[in-house]
Amino acid sequence: QFADNAFAGVTVLKTAHVENNRLTQLPRNFPFDKMETLTISRNPWHCSCQLAPLRKWLKGNRTRAEDSCSTPAQYRGQPIRDTPALRSCKLPTKRSRKGSRH
Repeated sequence: QFADNAFAGVTVLKTAHVENNRLTQLPRNFPFDKMETLTISRNPWHCSCQLAPLRKWLKGNRTRAEDSCSTPAQYRGQPIRDTPALRSCKLPTKRSRKGSRH
């Protein structure tokens, strides 16, 4: 398990390998912005809205880093990218004084 502030101040993380752990969540401040490679397989993911940023990253990257939900039971085995568990989640928006940068 990561502490909630484990990635505080981290702005340029390009690669993370967190497979083969007992992770159920990623911290809310996980730095997806510059992430290029992320391996997440073989973790018992809990598919709640806390994983919504991960789902967004998976959808925006043609990556094979796919894994599935372990809990809650009704979503067990469903890919994080496609599970209905995360479809209605609201993603936190980053407010920038200079407007949005895309």
